[in-house]
Amino acid sequence: MAYTPEDTAILNKIGTRLAHITVANGYNNEFKKIKRARLTPFKGYDLPAVNYYHGGVTSEKTKYGLLKKTMSLIVETHSKTQDAAFIDLADELAADIVIGLFRTSLKPKVTDTVSIALGGTVDGFTFTGHSPFIGEGERPFCGTIVRFDVVYETDIGDM
Repeated sequence: MAYTPEDTAILNKIGTRLAHITVANGYNNEFKKIKRARLTPFKGYDLPAVNYYHGGVTSEKTKYGLLKKTMSLIVETHSKTQDAAFIDLADELAADIVIGLFRTSLKPKVTDTVSIALGGTVDGFTFTGHSPFIGEGERPFCGTIVRFDVVYETDIGDM
């Protein structure tokens, strides 16, 4: 059996939680496309959409002989501009992402209890901010880049 790096296992859990962000679960938006580390732009019919990946991992040795790692998680949301101000939609998208990632797959509703350990996989999961963006042109779009720090431990020599 092949070894799954911890980074990949964490991203798998993030993808599962993103899939539970639905209007039926109390969120403002529902994503038509959820992609990991997508390089090509989304098309208008894909929106709203989300792209997620990590922006790097740092590690430091603990006094217990483990590696404490911090992953920079990046979640890009994209949507069509609407009658509301783009900044309001960007804030709404960011709120959906933050709330959704802090709910378990078994209890994904907005009103469910917060869960920050990703099912016991991580030691810390912190929202660090978001940056709205807008694109102009024939079919304007907007969105936001939402950032988190994910802290977890591995044995020395493991990924």
